[in-house]
Amino acid sequence: MKTKRLTLRDDAIRRAAAILIALAAGGSSQAWAQSNATTTIFGEVRTPAGATVVIQNLATGAQRSLTPDATGRYVASSMPPGRYAVKVLRSGAVEASREVEAVVGSGVEASFGAGGDAAAGATQTVLVSATRQVIDVSNTNNGVVFTARELRSLPVANDIASVVQLTPGANRGTNGQYGNAPSISGSGQSENAFYVNGFPVTNILTQVGASELPFGAISNMQVLSGGYGAEFGRSTGGVINVTTRSGGNKFEFGGKLQFLPARLRSAPENIYWPQTGAHPDTDGKLLYWNRDNSSRSRIAGLYGSGPILRNKLFAFVALERTVSDGEAVAASTDSSPAAKASSGWSSTHSVTNRYLAKLDWNITDDHHVEFTRLYDRSTGNSSAYGYDYATFTKGSTVTTVNPTTINCCGGGSAPGADASILKYTGYLSDKLTATALYGDTRSIHQRIPTNYDPTLAQTSSSITTQVPGLVYNNPQKVTGSLPDPATQDRQKGLRLDLEYKLGAHALRGGIDRIEVESLVGNVLAGGYRWTYRKTANPTRPINGAFETPAQGGGYGVQGYYVSKDLDTNLAKPTSVQSAQYLQDHWQVSERVLLDLGLRREQFTNFTSSGEAFISQRNMIAPRFGATWDVKGDSSLRVFANAGRYHLPVPSNLSSNMAAPLLRTSQFYTYTGVDPATGAPTGLHAISEPYSANNAYGKGRDAREVTAIGLKPLSQDEVSLGFERAFNKRLVAGASVLYRRLNDTNDDTCDARPIEAWAVRNNVDTGNWGGFQCAIMNPGRDNNLYIDFADGKGLRRVDISAAEWGNPLPKRTYKALTVFAEHPFADGWYGKLTYALSALKGNMEGQTDTIGGGDVALTVSDDHKELMYNAYGYLPGDHRHQIKAYGFVQVMPQVTVGANLALISGSPRNCIGELPAELHFDDDYGAAYFFCEGKPSPRGSRGRTPWQMQLDLNAAWNPAFAKGLSLKLDVFNVLNRQTVTRYNETREDGGGDISRSYLQIASRTAPRSVRVSAEYNF
Repeated sequence: MKTKRLTLRDDAIRRAAAILIALAAGGSSQAWAQSNATTTIFGEVRTPAGATVVIQNLATGAQRSLTPDATGRYVASSMPPGRYAVKVLRSGAVEASREVEAVVGSGVEASFGAGGDAAAGATQTVLVSATRQVIDVSNTNNGVVFTARELRSLPVANDIASVVQLTPGANRGTNGQYGNAPSISGSGQSENAFYVNGFPVTNILTQVGASELPFGAISNMQVLSGGYGAEFGRSTGGVINVTTRSGGNKFEFGGKLQFLPARLRSAPENIYWPQTGAHPDTDGKLLYWNRDNSSRSRIAGLYGSGPILRNKLFAFVALERTVSDGEAVAASTDSSPAAKASSGWSSTHSVTNRYLAKLDWNITDDHHVEFTRLYDRSTGNSSAYGYDYATFTKGSTVTTVNPTTINCCGGGSAPGADASILKYTGYLSDKLTATALYGDTRSIHQRIPTNYDPTLAQTSSSITTQVPGLVYNNPQKVTGSLPDPATQDRQKGLRLDLEYKLGAHALRGGIDRIEVESLVGNVLAGGYRWTYRKTANPTRPINGAFETPAQGGGYGVQGYYVSKDLDTNLAKPTSVQSAQYLQDHWQVSERVLLDLGLRREQFTNFTSSGEAFISQRNMIAPRFGATWDVKGDSSLRVFANAGRYHLPVPSNLSSNMAAPLLRTSQFYTYTGVDPATGAPTGLHAISEPYSANNAYGKGRDAREVTAIGLKPLSQDEVSLGFERAFNKRLVAGASVLYRRLNDTNDDTCDARPIEAWAVRNNVDTGNWGGFQCAIMNPGRDNNLYIDFADGKGLRRVDISAAEWGNPLPKRTYKALTVFAEHPFADGWYGKLTYALSALKGNMEGQTDTIGGGDVALTVSDDHKELMYNAYGYLPGDHRHQIKAYGFVQVMPQVTVGANLALISGSPRNCIGELPAELHFDDDYGAAYFFCEGKPSPRGSRGRTPWQMQLDLNAAWNPAFAKGLSLKLDVFNVLNRQTVTRYNETREDGGGDISRSYLQIASRTAPRSVRVSAEYNF
């Protein structure tokens, strides 16, 4: 049954709006529901009678007026991050004022008299820097915020994932197929949520990574590593919030040039065959000569901002282009001579264009509209040359020009985007605030070969299938399959939030809905292929034909005929994700704040034909947070969090599990061949389109794809910690975090339990094509609908957890984190963190280091033997992590920055074949936690080396050229190219040790240098 979707349901919106409006009834408030996409300014006025608090944005002039309650408290929520002047007016005159800087997801205090340092009756200005001076006790989150100033001052690569690495518990993912997408607090690389100005920009198809924006356009970047409230969902890892710069009443212009030259980049280490002791012909010998590999990048950026209408309408625009080139050996020493001679050396070229445009319109002081336009697109191509290992030289002639790719093909961490985001904020009263957001984003994924003509079909023939005297040309030089030219992803999102003050409670509630459409898959280059054929007996029928070649006439009388071949696995998966939440920000007392939240989510995935094959409803996620201002002066905070979190199944799963496969051939006789196109002429059909494996473009029945009553992936989390501000120059703290995976979704492909069920129930399976895998909850009873092709249609097959044999998924993360921070003062800023953690289990999550690269389709649960000995320390386990970063102004014109990471190694495995007594037909060969016929538990073969990376920079801002900044960044100063991963497969399929066992699979990047020049006017 088809389900209507991709329309925002009016009844759901009406019901949710009614719930939210029902909250709008009550008196004064002492607190406010903190939104992580905006900021809050709060405080206290000693003498509230007759006083008005005016909060003015110093960039745009926008003002918001509030009346303190009877106790003198005021709160301004849902404010855009930025610098503000907070003033107390009495009888129209300014009595006192302060300046503060508010950052995303945090609260900043501006008090006058009681609770503050600005005495009523004395006008003054107190500057609060971007780095906090006292602890923020207005929220219960676990996270960190980076400001634009910090990002400019620190030696860090200009991408979101690299900034995330600065936070405790964050690591680069263990599977290179997912690019540099981060793993946060033990989660997989597909378990994070990314937002820009409140709109999700996570990879639409795979949930791995996110769209990027010009780095200089970032105003604030918040990384929540746990403990986030009911406002956020669709993440069991971290939440990354980015707010962009906006225009103001001042005109600002600037530009930058950055170079990462090849000559200042250290040579990468060569790779040698490992010492196995069993292969003297290769042991210890050269495998890849990498010393001549090189890469270089050039980055140019421009920005401008200012008023279109002073105090009303503002614009900010940022443009950035990155051009990268690289050369590297592409063939190993054991490659075939032909491969080395034709494609042993690769030369790559890529261009990334990004821009961001932001418009802010202050309709009135109480109504604000902002529009964001984000564009991120990468194109690239490569050329192949020969390579001679005897002389370590590449050939001088291009042998192959490989396809141009555009954001291809959805699996990496930088999917690209073309997004529009519209947001409205209305301060409807001192008590009621409303925000509404709509966004639309599109990503394309293409691979376009040089000089490719998509209208020209492929042709295939040989001397034995060609009619003598005819010319068989093949002008379509591209063979095989390509991503469909229309391949793309699209996402629409709508969100509504209301906030209301009710006594000691600050209530926040909202609804959102995300609709995803994708077109993904491959087609034959040119659309189809003509395959010329010849039969020895023209009068003999051909499979699927209604006439013999002789009956078709033309050259068919001599046995010559042609087939029109189609081969397409194009899928159109869609999904709908919706949620509703309520959050009570309850100021229990002067010093105790509780966050009580409840989130309800619904995830539905549809097949290409529009049938719902995953429908997970009424997922309830309670959230609890508490913070205790121990001394009442924001100098010591104790906090705790607990909650449940759910993760949807990415839409790419349906492109694998429920995609229609079209693989047909239609036979014709012909009378000639077009000399220009190579296509046959004078066609006469002798068959209908025929498929030997019944692949006629119809997908599987949606009911066969998924277990009945599939539970969603969920995780529970508990954290506890404290922060202490010893003074304005030293803040320290510690926290503990525990996460536990409850359930996951994964594919199972083991037909044995189903075949046993069929035998027990006397089912005729003679015409059954076999089990094609299904999505299940590992370790639980999983019941399926299966059509055994016995004429009885679908029937329910109930199989217990014991019959499947797969264990319950286990993944626990335990971490103790301590930190010390010196807020920016006396010309320097610094932060030191240490994390002691343990990540253990039998399941990594939706992504799998040992298996392939399909998100949510890991190898782990394909059959029970893959989970034998699978419990242990997981690949993302790094027991110790020490991170330190900061910057110091060594003289008025010179700033020096540093970034140090010391990370202990990850566990190693030994992967091999099943013992003889466990072997079964169609097992996976060397893919199990067994070696030499004995159990080899996960993570039991030692660890990779410690990783140490030191990055340094220095910036000079010459006094004679105001606005000019010259900077030098050196990454991996010590050039420690540490091994981060080995080949863990020990056996070669024949019972012998593989010659590539413990071969180095990846290292940290060699030392590189970035030279920058930036001018701001």
